[in-house]
Amino acid sequence: MTAAKRRVLRMMCKALLLISLPLAGFVWALPEDSTMLAAAGALTLVSLLVGFGAEYLASSTENDILELSHRMAADGTRRTEEVAIREEKIRQFDRIVNLLTEQNNTLRAKLITVQVDLQRKKDMLLEAAGEAVAVEGVAHPLRAARAH
Repeated sequence: MTAAKRRVLRMMCKALLLISLPLAGFVWALPEDSTMLAAAGALTLVSLLVGFGAEYLASSTENDILELSHRMAADGTRRTEEVAIREEKIRQFDRIVNLLTEQNNTLRAKLITVQVDLQRKKDMLLEAAGEAVAVEGVAHPLRAARAH
C-alpha cells in the first residue's frame, strides 16, 4: 500500500474513531437493556478496532520513514566514500602529471644540451677545416673539405 493510500485510510479511521467513541459513551449511558448493551459493546469494539487500525497505520508510516532515513544515511555514507575515492584518484593523477611534466622538462633540457654540444662540435669541425684549407692556400674551404 502506498503512503498516500495509508494516510487516507488513517484519516478515515480517525474520523470513525471521533464518531464511534462518543457514540459508544452515549449508548453506555442509556438505560440498560440487552439491545443497548449489545449496541454499546459493538460500538466499543468498533472504536477499539478503528483506534488500533489508525495506530497501526501510523506506526507503519513511522517505520517507512525510519527505513528511508537509514537508507538515506547509508547512501550518504556510500557517496562520501565514493567522493573520497575519486579525490584520491585525482590526487594520484595529479602526481602522475607532475612527474611526467618534470621528466619532460628534464628530457628537454638534456636535448637542448645535446643540440648545443653538437652545434659547438660542428662549428669546431668547420673552423678546423677552414684552418686546414687556409694552410693549404685554397680559396674556398668548403670545396677543399669536399675534396678531402
